[in-house]
Amino acid sequence: MKQVYYAVLLCIPLAACGGTDARQAASKAGAAYQSEALPLATTLVYDCNGFDFIARLGPGEMAVWLPDQYVVLSQVRSASGTTYEEGDITFWRDGENAMLTIADAQYLNCQLQPQRVPWEDARRRGVAFRAIGNEPGWYIEVRSNHDMLFVSDFGMQRVVIPSQGEERAGDVRVFQGNSDVHTLRLEILEQRCADTMSGEVFPNNAVVTFDSIRYQGCGQFLDYPWQEGP
Repeated sequence: MKQVYYAVLLCIPLAACGGTDARQAASKAGAAYQSEALPLATTLVYDCNGFDFIARLGPGEMAVWLPDQYVVLSQVRSASGTTYEEGDITFWRDGENAMLTIADAQYLNCQLQPQRVPWEDARRRGVAFRAIGNEPGWYIEVRSNHDMLFVSDFGMQRVVIPSQGEERAGDVRVFQGNSDVHTLRLEILEQRCADTMSGEVFPNNAVVTFDSIRYQGCGQFLDYPWQEGP
């Protein structure tokens, strides 16, 4: 037992000295697969000097919705920053700098657009119409199956109510429904509307009546991505 014990002690400094190159190589390999600083499983919206695309990060991969295709990029070794690649599509990001390459085309200065995330995430989930309002903050989403999600009081109240389908009342498009305890009605008017907080202009004026409370806001219809992802 003593001989084994002494042998182990003798091996420790040898491993510490002889393993320097191995540790450096491992460190370099780790740097080649730099951890992604952005949160996983969240929708991201990038604007690359006018070229927009949606992305979602997963462990070691990045799902990308481009104007004409949906593709999943895998993380690959990178001399700096983080790189994802699939076929002739590459996305590289290092801090605030990011670039998308599709075949021979390079899209530079890709910047995150956090204010657009709720809208593009709703589009990706198949929401047909979305509207927002303030004082207190609220939003409503009409899903493709015509369920209505209404979130109010800055997220404190959240209800899902089946819609009876779309109705027309002159120039107004109406969605309404009832649950055991609530009634919900959404009126959509094709009229330019400016958000009272951000000043952003939307194509539709929206009026929500939840039980007996009336909410005024702005919204827009959302086209589906050409192909739905995970």
